[in-house]
Amino acid sequence: MLNELRSKVAIVDCNSYDSDVLTSKINQALDLLGGLDKYVKPGMKVLLKPNLISAKEPYRAITTHPEIVAVLTREVRKLGAVPIVGDSPGGAKVGINRVWEKTGMKAMAEKEGIELVSFEAAGSQKFRCNGRAYYLAQPAVEADLIINLPKLKTHILTLMTGAVKNVFGLIPGFRKGNYHKEYPKPGDFAEVVVDILSVKTPALTIMDAVLAMEGDGPSSGEPRWTNLLLASRDPVAVDAIAAEIIGLDPDKVPTTRIASDAGLGIGWPEMIETMGKSLDEVRIPDFKLTSNRKLELMPNFLVRMIDPFIWLHPDIERDICTKCGTCVNSCPTGALRFNGDKSPAFDYELCINCWCCHELCPEKAVYIRKSWLAKKFLR
Repeated sequence: MLNELRSKVAIVDCNSYDSDVLTSKINQALDLLGGLDKYVKPGMKVLLKPNLISAKEPYRAITTHPEIVAVLTREVRKLGAVPIVGDSPGGAKVGINRVWEKTGMKAMAEKEGIELVSFEAAGSQKFRCNGRAYYLAQPAVEADLIINLPKLKTHILTLMTGAVKNVFGLIPGFRKGNYHKEYPKPGDFAEVVVDILSVKTPALTIMDAVLAMEGDGPSSGEPRWTNLLLASRDPVAVDAIAAEIIGLDPDKVPTTRIASDAGLGIGWPEMIETMGKSLDEVRIPDFKLTSNRKLELMPNFLVRMIDPFIWLHPDIERDICTKCGTCVNSCPTGALRFNGDKSPAFDYELCINCWCCHELCPEKAVYIRKSWLAKKFLR
């Protein structure tokens, strides 16, 4: 838990992924926090944890840009520590090398001489929190320090994904799907993510908000240049400030609210000291949020009343679908199945609206299907 009454978040403008520009801007943000040497000591093993949700190119704004990882690799080494890069992307068990290649991490690692660690292959260790069992990837458990490198994106389930949600990737393989199945509601799922944060809290967060994602993220939205880097020792405060920047009430983002209530960070912007750029300088009033946000913000009793009339389901654009099977393999309830040589079809009796199919489809073929009334109400 953080002992400070006020958390500090550095906000730095950055309009390029050029190596020299990023090096200067990341160090500017770190200097505002007291310098990287405040956190990283000689001999430490430092896990750099980007968001590598799936095998997508950096220009699509779905994954953390590899050059940010490269800069941190060099800066960590300058301090005499040993950096490694690790994550557990969707579908990693069958294609981690494709993820490394598509996201640019493989080329970056070869250039920088840094180890890319597959959480699935490295084993895990069991922890218990709030009556639930969690299996954290062994490299995360063994690391002396974790530097969290999330991407700023909207998220169809949790409204926004950032620093707190990025720790979900510390869980390797199929177990992530099990949590989606057992805790499909946004608030319940957020509690799982917050449990993981409490078990293994990153020492430092640097958010890639240079090229963000708006609309129906975290994979099917649209790239949006926001030209920012955010940094803090408090991942909850980073998300709270990021939410303010894109026009979301931080208290409505379940991962932020629940983590703040649990004492894992500060989720109230008025209690956060921003350094560098001020919030008023960086707010984006026309940032597009998720199309389902009005429904997610409604009280549960009202949602239950209108559910028969205002509903949203995932569906597939048959003309775009390549029948790759990613959605079928990632569905935690088996609600998606192939029917001969046709595109997969949904069994909505089994579908729990976890949106894993939407999140992981490599072609953006999974879309949000809405009832007639939902189209009118959720515009």
